[in-house]
Amino acid sequence: MLGEFRQVRAKLSVPIAGKSGAEGLTVVESTMDLLWTGQTSRHGNLQETREETVQEAVMAVHLAASLVQFFVSGAVQRS
Repeated sequence: MLGEFRQVRAKLSVPIAGKSGAEGLTVVESTMDLLWTGQTSRHGNLQETREETVQEAVMAVHLAASLVQFFVSGAVQRS
């Protein structure tokens, strides 16, 4: 999903864009990137992953739920 987001980012907008007009989308992209790089055991892996803490898992759930809500609610939309 992160790769797809980056391909269409220039065509997206959010209601709270920030001072330069890009900070809102940067937050969305950064959140997606944090989940991708920080939560390594999300889908299983052929290579062993490290044990994650309960706190990491809780934060990952909240970040993922926020991202889903951003897209489902239309907060992130095509310009």
